[in-house]
Amino acid sequence: MNTYLLSLLVHITGLAMMSGIVLAGFMANRRFWKIYASDRVRAVAILDLTARFPVAMGIGMLLLLLSGISMMAQVHGVYGEQLWFRIKMIMFLLVIVNGILGRRLGLKMKPVLQAATSGENVSASIEPLKGRLNLFYIIQLLLLLAIFTCGVLKFT
Repeated sequence: MNTYLLSLLVHITGLAMMSGIVLAGFMANRRFWKIYASDRVRAVAILDLTARFPVAMGIGMLLLLLSGISMMAQVHGVYGEQLWFRIKMIMFLLVIVNGILGRRLGLKMKPVLQAATSGENVSASIEPLKGRLNLFYIIQLLLLLAIFTCGVLKFT
């Protein structure tokens, strides 16, 4: 039982890490756009600050996966038959897919921001990116909330 509880603790820690990084990224993104309009140099500093977020997200995801596999092994796969677990796995896959799409969106944003720094007028191409980034973060936060909810309520 102690091994199971340790795995559960690591599992919750990994999910909390992922959620915290997404929330911090969302807040940094909102702050970035607020500052970007008036001071682009300060805004770029925010991007530098958040550059390591994907590494922390990866560590959280690794903790989540390894501890989840450990717990499944300890309960002999019993969770796999339950509805809450299946929904949780679908949500987790959606977090991964949305994360990949968000990463691609971030890569699209870099050249636009570099062009804006050089003085080009790129406001038409920035607004859609801004809206899509906000949507990405909101979807990630809702999916992570759904994962927490499934894990806590364990409905049938």
